[in-house]
Amino acid sequence: MKNVFLHGDLKEEIYIRLPSGMTPSCIDVCKLRHSLYGPKQAPRAWFEKFCTTLLKFFFIQSQYDYFLFFHKSPTSIVLILVYMDDLIITGTNHGLITNLQAKLHETFRMKDLGQLTFFRIGGTSFVY
Repeated sequence: MKNVFLHGDLKEEIYIRLPSGMTPSCIDVCKLRHSLYGPKQAPRAWFEKFCTTLLKFFFIQSQYDYFLFFHKSPTSIVLILVYMDDLIITGTNHGLITNLQAKLHETFRMKDLGQLTFFRIGGTSFVY
């Protein structure tokens, strides 16, 4: 995902002090209307929006891993694993995956990096 923290919707009022040299004549502080990089609320705001979006697409959030989502039908399954601002999307139905990517792209700016070739969990690396 591109600029992931810019997609979050803030649920509380956050004010920032403008950097020196950028202060207009009478304003020192601004209220944020959208999330940006820096505030501690940004990662949570983005992830909440991402979860809400996936739930609208009938995905289920795993009760065992908070960052794993799945959509299951009688003939196929699609899995999404979230790590920071990266997604691993896999499944048994290429058409459903392509459709999901298009729907996610409508809400979030995304870049498809193609087939997964390398993945690391802790100290263990997987090469495909």
